[in-house]
Amino acid sequence: MTKITKELLLEKGTPKHSKLEHIKKINLSNLNLKTSDLDRVLFSQLSELEELDVSRNLLTEIPSNLGLYSLRCLNCASNDLSQVTSLSQFENLEDLNCEDNLRLTICDTYKLVYLLPNLQQFNGSNISSSRYHLWSVNNRHLKHQVNAYWDKHYKAWLSESSTPDEIRAVGNRFVKSAVTNVKYGPNYLSEFTKWRVEMIASEILTSVLQHKEKSSDSENKDDNENKDVLYTSGSSNASSGSCTEVCSDRNTWLHSAKNIAKRAQHRKAKAPQNVNEDISRDKIQSGKERQTKPTNLSKKDNIFAINKEAKSECSATSIAASEESIPRKKTKYRTSVVLEPLHYLQCHSKNNNPEDFNTQLWACAFEPELESSQIPDVWMQSSRNVAICGGDSVCIIDCETGIVHHKYKSIGDEFFSLAWTTLTMIDKNKERKLNVLAVAGQMGVVKLIHTKVNYCYGSIKAHRKSISTLCFSPKRETFLFTASYDHTIILWDIGVPDLDYRFQASRLLVLKSGSTPFKMSLVPPCPDHYLVAACEKGCFAWDITATKPTGKRNVEMEFLFPIYNKEDENNYHIIDTLVFCSDDLIASKSSMQGSIYLWSWNKTLQKRKKQNTKVHAEILREFEWSNTDQLYIALAVCPAENYLLCGDEKGDVWMYKFDETSAEYLTSGKKTSPTQIVKWPTIEAKGEIVEGTLINVAITDTEFKYLVAATDKNIIVIWKRI
Repeated sequence: MTKITKELLLEKGTPKHSKLEHIKKINLSNLNLKTSDLDRVLFSQLSELEELDVSRNLLTEIPSNLGLYSLRCLNCASNDLSQVTSLSQFENLEDLNCEDNLRLTICDTYKLVYLLPNLQQFNGSNISSSRYHLWSVNNRHLKHQVNAYWDKHYKAWLSESSTPDEIRAVGNRFVKSAVTNVKYGPNYLSEFTKWRVEMIASEILTSVLQHKEKSSDSENKDDNENKDVLYTSGSSNASSGSCTEVCSDRNTWLHSAKNIAKRAQHRKAKAPQNVNEDISRDKIQSGKERQTKPTNLSKKDNIFAINKEAKSECSATSIAASEESIPRKKTKYRTSVVLEPLHYLQCHSKNNNPEDFNTQLWACAFEPELESSQIPDVWMQSSRNVAICGGDSVCIIDCETGIVHHKYKSIGDEFFSLAWTTLTMIDKNKERKLNVLAVAGQMGVVKLIHTKVNYCYGSIKAHRKSISTLCFSPKRETFLFTASYDHTIILWDIGVPDLDYRFQASRLLVLKSGSTPFKMSLVPPCPDHYLVAACEKGCFAWDITATKPTGKRNVEMEFLFPIYNKEDENNYHIIDTLVFCSDDLIASKSSMQGSIYLWSWNKTLQKRKKQNTKVHAEILREFEWSNTDQLYIALAVCPAENYLLCGDEKGDVWMYKFDETSAEYLTSGKKTSPTQIVKWPTIEAKGEIVEGTLINVAITDTEFKYLVAATDKNIIVIWKRI
């Protein structure tokens, strides 16, 4: 252990000088320093210090009142920090590194941005460009809730005759109650939310007391003045910062749909018809690719705009209420989900080029909540962070703020698929959970990323050809299925990394598909027994039980659909997507089918005859959908609210409620209209309309707070439910 003395500070400091007040930079890293070693008397003499490195020590916190008023850059990485509020003493801090402090959470990150108004770089990532927007979303909403809570529950307790002591008594009860009862944001931010609520509530109390003092000096002021003061107090700290996370790329382009120009009342341009006319069989075999028309946008400025006159039109549009919708019969579902466009993002650009509207975004999935002990799947609670891959990048985005937390690039690759799992590490005899994101694509290599620290800790050369889709087992957290254009599906055990991120992956099983698998899913009631996949030559299932011999296995079952009977020049055997809607219900669709089948797994298996590999799917309902010939448009499900979702070639999202399956639908033979369609918002760039584009995938979080769409034009649209 090293004792800090004046001589040590002069030795480690630059420029070399005999007096501490002339030192500009000091490196005290890797000295086994403890918090008690940071002497306030000595450090207060460093009046001109601008850069301090105390990384790789044993600090549990940074002592308060160090007197480093000129400090601009602080590196306290690889310590044991447990709180960050003492860093508020460094008001001029612009660059901060707190990486590898395992006791710090994302809540501490949010706190830092509020506490440090001049912070621009955090853990090596630029956050300055997102500060204003983040303040306008998170802070404004939270302050509105706290003010509303005051108005509803406590304001009436006071009158003009209330004394300051009475105001303080009521105010203290209000602060405690607000911290307990005001809720905002996801569970993993609850600590930060309570911290901010206490600050906002205290500001309101202070404002009321100040108003009381002023009113005692001027008794003739209008009664409404008090109300005005109470309201504005909730937003008086707009200069103190904003809560944000890390954006690991300076050139990530963020566009708020709420704070920029609003959309026009009527759509001025129709979506392009069949942008991609032909999908050749060669492209199916070689990898995902579509030919897209070059956009006619002005490329000098890629700021998207949405016009104000028809803001409500940006919300989810019910079929029955929309004149623009395809004519349909009246749906039996009358309740629409109201969605408001929140963000438009262009963050997967090749070489960070803002003119890139050609990168195709292929897959997205919400990050699971770490508090859960289960493996992430469609039934598990998710956070508001969503991972989206396309081109050579994968981005982790906060749906509420629009902030890109992390961005990982693999130059020369193109990512087609991703999947989350939650692994359990053993750290000092204690369990520690971490979310790991697997991404893969054109190179046939699976990348394993610990997203919290934005670190790709491993690669698995899984296939010789491109990987089309990934799937983790919902029961075994380390079991990963990879499907490839080499016509195989392989089960891997990716293992659990140690503290140095060393891991051992092993291949357990090979399934022969006979064609390219596009989507796959394990059967929820028996994830260790059956795997189902939508493939280029049909829909198949494999027996994956561990009791059978390992090695290569053939198809166990092929499912047949009514659309096969109509096969002419169209190849309806191309099943390009499927998803389990519940333990029993499966949704799937064929190329150019113009509809989506909802069928029963259990009833289909009951119809199967022994030793017969072909079985007719038991169709429960047929949903009307687009007549497009585009492939790879994925289905998604929100099981908590029984919604099935699918994008289309025009930029719209079709939503179907599947909570009821009546005899009427089973016997009528008619297609069921969608419950509603979320219309593509009119996005403008430099006065030019960004026309509706093909949506490859549209998903929701498990609670349906957000809807995220990934498109063929390098545009991400995030809606929020209101």
